[in-house]
Amino acid sequence: MAEFEHSPLSHPVPPRAGFARGLSGAAVLVALALASAAAPLMADGAVIQRLGADPVAAALLDGRGSLSFALLAAVLGGALGIGWALLAGLLGKLSGARAERRTIAAAHRLAGLPLALLVPLTGGLVGEVGPLAVVTALTAAPAVAALAHAELSALLRAEFLTAARAAGLPEGEVLRRHLIPNAARPLLAAGTLALPRVLAAESAASLLGLGLPPALGSWGASVGLAARLGDPVAFVPPALLLALALWAACAIADAAVAGSRKP
Repeated sequence: MAEFEHSPLSHPVPPRAGFARGLSGAAVLVALALASAAAPLMADGAVIQRLGADPVAAALLDGRGSLSFALLAAVLGGALGIGWALLAGLLGKLSGARAERRTIAAAHRLAGLPLALLVPLTGGLVGEVGPLAVVTALTAAPAVAALAHAELSALLRAEFLTAARAAGLPEGEVLRRHLIPNAARPLLAAGTLALPRVLAAESAASLLGLGLPPALGSWGASVGLAARLGDPVAFVPPALLLALALWAACAIADAAVAGSRKP
């Protein structure tokens, strides 16, 4: 595998601090998801409609659309990014390091571009959830691929793999007993990088009115509408919930990446 000096798009986090932050982020995200799921039952068991609803309840209703879409797009983006990194490694084995470098260099270049602009463009032209989820996932995939490849490169340089080969273990045994079990954790950690990216991309697109369909609801759409109407009461709840969700998603991603690296 072609090597990179540092894992891109990641920040060094002390293990204990990273774990505490990630746990806090997970707790916040789970609390938001549960509150959003329970929002229709907040008014004496009656289903709340957005029009005329309490601003907090309406913001929680919007959370169902934002969080469910973010989860879908993050899973797709993480899978695409991890597949990209694995493809680069496979090309390196089959065609040489040059092919691997070119494949992963494309991910690095794309990760530095404002791909999130494709999300409102797709929302404005298509307006359907399926294509919007795919495009949103594609905007996060290059960053995931770059980080996943760097983590795999670091793993392949690990001393325990060198020792296993030096002990005479067949390559298949090294792969099955050592490489695959140890690669799962950093690859999944790299995949979590997609969550804050897709949530931010969808929210920005919905803020412009070019994101999720109105029937699904979105924090970004509610923030944008309240800002255009000059209504601070309607603005604060979705803006606060969106900020909390973005912080939680970033905290989980940082903690997952930090925790995947063994000292």
